[in-house]
Amino acid sequence: MIAINKKLVSSKKHIIAIFYLSVTIMLIITGYGVFNSAENYKDKKKIIIGDVLLDTEFPSGSVNLVTYLMIFSLISWFAAIKIFEDNIQNLPSYIQTILQIFSLVAIIISGYELFYNFTVWNSVIIDNLINGNFEPDQDLINYPKPDTPWNLAFATQMFLAALIISCHCFYVITKSKNINDNTHMKIKT
Repeated sequence: MIAINKKLVSSKKHIIAIFYLSVTIMLIITGYGVFNSAENYKDKKKIIIGDVLLDTEFPSGSVNLVTYLMIFSLISWFAAIKIFEDNIQNLPSYIQTILQIFSLVAIIISGYELFYNFTVWNSVIIDNLINGNFEPDQDLINYPKPDTPWNLAFATQMFLAALIISCHCFYVITKSKNINDNTHMKIKT
């Protein structure tokens, strides 16, 4: 029993280290994006949300920073859930129900936005191909604010991460709620 507890503590320490590392990387990427967007705004008086993270590859000629941001946001989420899984399971049933509702709303919103962005992006890509241009990482959408367009590749990756996180949240809360409900039913009988 003591050996199992030592393994659990060691495992939890590794998960916490992974969580802090991934959050640090996310903050560095976000800080880099904000700083360079501010510099671009000073020079051009225009911000395109997500452009800096798509224009920057690390290592050079490799993966866009937005892909790293998406990956490390997912790693951070899964690590946080693993760290706090006991706390989640011990939440009162009404709080779990509220969290289920919030996560369901997040699933609907992020799912819609992902579908919307893919649809618009597909249309823009086809239009650009007809005109002899193919640079999908440079495609923009002027919605919701025309003065501040979003890069479609950035928006799509971020909403994909949001959808995965929302679905996982709903799953974890539902699983914990079912375990609690089954435990209460066994106690009553």
